[in-house]
Amino acid sequence: MNSITLMDAYAIENLRSYGYSNDQILSKVQAKDIEEFKKVKDNLDFSLLIDMDESVGLGTLLEDGYKVKFLTFNGLKNLIKLKFGKIAEEDYKVDGYTLSGLKLDDSQALDLGNALSANWQMIETEGGYKVQPVK
Repeated sequence: MNSITLMDAYAIENLRSYGYSNDQILSKVQAKDIEEFKKVKDNLDFSLLIDMDESVGLGTLLEDGYKVKFLTFNGLKNLIKLKFGKIAEEDYKVDGYTLSGLKLDDSQALDLGNALSANWQMIETEGGYKVQPVK
């Protein structure tokens, strides 16, 4: 699985949460027609997707998933919000640097588990998933 930066993940997940399909993202990036992406988030540099496509193949990342190279605590919460629409203290609890009670289906759990950088671990519990720093 390819590793990408948190900003790369934000670019992908912002577009997905806005309603772009993987095929639409890939088509626009390969045509270098990304100007309309600015309406999604104007302060995000979507040109990095062009670089990503040329270096590792964006299609593979979009279809097979990715691992974030280094994920901060706030980055983790933002990624969960973008990928799954789950909000801290509404959809799961936060205690220190541990998230608990995160309800995900099997596909979402696999997706998040794969995306987590090496400094995080995810555990399935009776009340949902728990994500915590590796000790």
